Amino acid sequence: MEGDEYRLLTQQELEKISELVGPGWSLRGGKLHRLFEFRDFVEAMGFMVRVALEAEKLQHHPEWFALVGGKRQPTQLCVSNPEVQQRVVEGVLNVFRKDPNRIMASVEPNDGGGYCECENCKALGSVSDQVFFFANRIAEAVRKEFPDKFVGLYAYAYHSDPPRFRLLPGVYVEVTTGFRYTRLTFDEQVQAFRKLGATLGVYDYFSVYPWDFDLPGAAKAGRIYELAGAIKHYHKVGMVSYTAESSCNWGPNGLGYWMAAKLMWNPTMDPQALVRDFCEEAFGHAAEPMRRLYERWARGERFSPRTLKLALLDLQEAYNRASDPKVRQRLNRVAMYLHLLRLWLDYDRSARWNQWGKIVTASPEEIMRHAREVILCARRIMDTGLIHTYPMLFTEWFSHRFAGLKKLEGVDLKQVEAWKQERTDIPTEEEAKELFASDLKRFADLTAVEILGRSYASRLIPLAQRLPQAVRAWGQVKRSPLFVESGVHSFFGRKGETLRLTYTPFDAGHTVDCRWTLRRGDEQGPVVAQGEVKAEKGKPATIEFHLPAEGLYAFDPGTDYWKAAQIEFDERPLSVWCGRYDEPGKPRRTPLRLWLPRGEPLYFFVPKGVRHFVIGIVSGGDPYTDLTLETADGTLVVKERVVSGDQVSVIVDEDVRQYGAISEMARHAVLPAHERSVVVPKGKDGQIWRLRLSSLRCIVELYDVPPYLARHPAELLVPEDAL
Repeated sequence: MEGDEYRLLTQQELEKISELVGPGWSLRGGKLHRLFEFRDFVEAMGFMVRVALEAEKLQHHPEWFALVGGKRQPTQLCVSNPEVQQRVVEGVLNVFRKDPNRIMASVEPNDGGGYCECENCKALGSVSDQVFFFANRIAEAVRKEFPDKFVGLYAYAYHSDPPRFRLLPGVYVEVTTGFRYTRLTFDEQVQAFRKLGATLGVYDYFSVYPWDFDLPGAAKAGRIYELAGAIKHYHKVGMVSYTAESSCNWGPNGLGYWMAAKLMWNPTMDPQALVRDFCEEAFGHAAEPMRRLYERWARGERFSPRTLKLALLDLQEAYNRASDPKVRQRLNRVAMYLHLLRLWLDYDRSARWNQWGKIVTASPEEIMRHAREVILCARRIMDTGLIHTYPMLFTEWFSHRFAGLKKLEGVDLKQVEAWKQERTDIPTEEEAKELFASDLKRFADLTAVEILGRSYASRLIPLAQRLPQAVRAWGQVKRSPLFVESGVHSFFGRKGETLRLTYTPFDAGHTVDCRWTLRRGDEQGPVVAQGEVKAEKGKPATIEFHLPAEGLYAFDPGTDYWKAAQIEFDERPLSVWCGRYDEPGKPRRTPLRLWLPRGEPLYFFVPKGVRHFVIGIVSGGDPYTDLTLETADGTLVVKERVVSGDQVSVIVDEDVRQYGAISEMARHAVLPAHERSVVVPKGKDGQIWRLRLSSLRCIVELYDVPPYLARHPAELLVPEDAL
């Protein structure tokens, strides 16, 4: 703090000091000066002003409300109606008259769509034009009586794009980082609104329950370095205010909430130094293993038994190092959170159903026992703030997460509801230790290795050219079929070559109806050709394109749900990418999703010197996935049947089917997975391995080895730096 200036605060800090601060602050010269109070801003960013217009007025004044599909609806206002404009102006003026210290009032439309389609509103232009025209009208009137007041709204959803006209003084816009229905990047959006004269802030999403479900590393607040980079960037581009949706889940996200508070005071602070400070002050001699735990979560690794086992080992080391009673109490709270995660895994893996909707992984008695344990635990730690228990147990999201209970015959749902109040006492310190010991025992036999983050960034080359002996080791194996729901095929082509590719549907239930894209180089390279391909249900279809140069190409066939097909390439260097497709902080890529693999072999390369790697099965399964890994000499490295995926994956899939490309849940969710840690037997590195899967709609990911699979050893492409 310097004089009467200070930097941006979190919601929690502002709530505590808002009564002392007085009027708020603006950004000038890189620092915050007084502008408005926290409560003013929160209320300003609410829903449409309702002081003058209530939905029940619809019966008597339908012309005040939006014309949608030929009928007046209370979804939005008819903003071109002069009477509506005047009533809202008077309502806002009355707010300021009653509270002269208030700085801002909201003119944000209702959430969702339903904007007016009357001729006068359509004449205003786009939805953004309508929304910001209305804001201008109100701001103009307000400034005549209150020259220092603002009307506030978002650049959000259907009004993400800037309008065609300038915004008047007194219009305050917060640009949201989610629900951005615009082709502009965030920075382009900010620049465009600033050119129109708006005063700007940012509306972010630290944690949204149905996006992260309290899982570690699944929320932006848990990915501390990504969060720090975002805050620094918002400060750099001159945002005046920072608002963020958060959850009451200090177990996975507490460090992130603390770091956000620190960086909003001083965005120049070093995030790594902040993490060290937090861990040393909170955990003393146990700082090192706790920092390791938080930084693994910060990488946004998928939640799985592997990552839970590693967190338990970190906590075990922390207990061994800590003697301070206060530190051990903090470790006990972390143990409570990890125990909740263990109980969720036990319930979720027991309550999986097959494609016909039948529970097949456990008996009803076992499922009910696991459900009761996780529900009791969630309620008992509710008052610790470790997880956001309220939406988990007491909103619609309970029925989504515990959907398996409704598939059991004869389940007494009243009994399930009673479990939510059966115990409300927080576990004692002694009980926390006992729960931690039971969790360690639960995963004692699980091998868990770290993902080292090996990256292979060089150009792809045919492995057969460099290591022909690795190909010959497999003898005369046949090429395997490869039916994909999604997946990018990398291949080598010759200059001037005409390529004819046939889409063969998986079976008569699948339809070829795809938009395909061909790029030079990799998936991010320049587009060479695009097109659409369609055929009758169950029938094949063929496309044709010309290759302008010799080299590597990436082909995305555009296959999709119930549009799975095999792309009939001839014999040539050809592989499909199978890396992490939704790595936080990076553009999302196309995952390799196999429709119904039945054990057909696929091949990948384990470079020399690799001692262990991880294979992930993300979502899918029926609900089981059979996984086999073997080497050319017949060594069986892995053979197991696992329950892959998680109920969270089911919820996200349902959201995608409902909202398609605008599914915000799919854009933000970090899906859990089954992750198999693979220890490379001595002498088996530097070789081609074989993978067999029997599953349904499974996403396959390889970590710490080149993420490419081929139909045949001779076709395998690998990054040159893997050799």
